[in-house]
Amino acid sequence: MADINEFERMLSETRALLDQVRGGGTPPGAEDVEGHGAAADGKVKVVAGAGGELTSVELDPRAMRMPSEELADALRSAVNEALRELRSRSRAAETAIDPDVLAQGLRDAQDQGLRQMAAFTQSLDDLMTRIGSRDGGTPPSSR
Repeated sequence: MADINEFERMLSETRALLDQVRGGGTPPGAEDVEGHGAAADGKVKVVAGAGGELTSVELDPRAMRMPSEELADALRSAVNEALRELRSRSRAAETAIDPDVLAQGLRDAQDQGLRQMAAFTQSLDDLMTRIGSRDGGTPPSSR
């Protein structure tokens, strides 16, 4: 008879992947994805984290001498670059959840469950036959 622990493991892994896909969750390690952006010859540097929020803004002291419009433009440019890179890296991380792998996991879990159910049913049939033969052929349900 197939190992019930193996079946439970397969089912748990498949459920976790399915929950991740359903919830729009990120695959393991995707939380570490960052996007980096820089502008004004590196005087303005920005890092965007997995949540789409800025996690770091660095201004070189020389950036503070820039006219306010140029500094604002450099910040906007660096932020947009960081967000573009973040989106690109996030898409790459999301492909870690392969729908074909998920579907195969579901099929494997279903197949193993069916095999276990067939073995269980066969064991019950054998047991009922043995009980019936001991009692003179009368099945327990007709007594």
